[in-house]
Amino acid sequence: MNSRNSEKEPKPRISGKQAAYVAQEALKRRPIQLQAPDGAQEPSVALVPSGKLDQNRKAPPRVRKPSPLNDQCLAPSPDLESHRERLREAFGNTLSDEFVDVILGKLAEALRPGPWDQLEEATLNAALAIITSMQPQTELQALLAVQIIATGFSGLRLLRQSQQHMTEAYIDLYGPYAIKLLRLQSEMIKTFDRYRRGSKQTVEVRHVHIHSGGQGLVGIVNPPRDELEPVVRIGPGADEAGGNDPEEGAR
Repeated sequence: MNSRNSEKEPKPRISGKQAAYVAQEALKRRPIQLQAPDGAQEPSVALVPSGKLDQNRKAPPRVRKPSPLNDQCLAPSPDLESHRERLREAFGNTLSDEFVDVILGKLAEALRPGPWDQLEEATLNAALAIITSMQPQTELQALLAVQIIATGFSGLRLLRQSQQHMTEAYIDLYGPYAIKLLRLQSEMIKTFDRYRRGSKQTVEVRHVHIHSGGQGLVGIVNPPRDELEPVVRIGPGADEAGGNDPEEGAR
């Protein structure tokens, strides 16, 4: 048998130049902005009445103009203390402003992993909205929320890059990493839910209705003994296995 035929064909690969081109092309795809059609005027009031909105939910905190070095961002209003309070509530109701600064920086680094990546203001605010919707109660839960967002956004980025040219080389390179990250995100969401539930147990209560003339029994009911195991007689006429002699039973 020829050894050359037994060797597997090498998988198609892409060069570093092609990978850099894919990363640069991704920069051109910025967050989608909803705009009015040409010639149409935007109404001054919202189309959805405020009475139909959930009044119990608060608007998530926002930031403006994240810096290229991920070490500075601006508050949306001059009231800096109120903005810091909203961030403390979003990041696990923490009492530490240092924790807010560090975890916000880690979130920005995760959403902008490469030196050529540009973190959009809308992307960072969308991540803050997700964290607010998860409602972390501690700093540990806030850290898990940031990890969930980092893995999810990175998985979607790699999934997009795998469809760059819809060829086997790009799918084989980026596709498996995207699947691993999205699976990891699913496992981390389950971990976050376990932390939220704690050691609580769910008890199911069922109601039994007994009509007139009927009888009911409350408690644990065990079946009769003869239904659980056969009765074995030991004595004259029993076989070697401990069973009963059929002739003895007939007599």
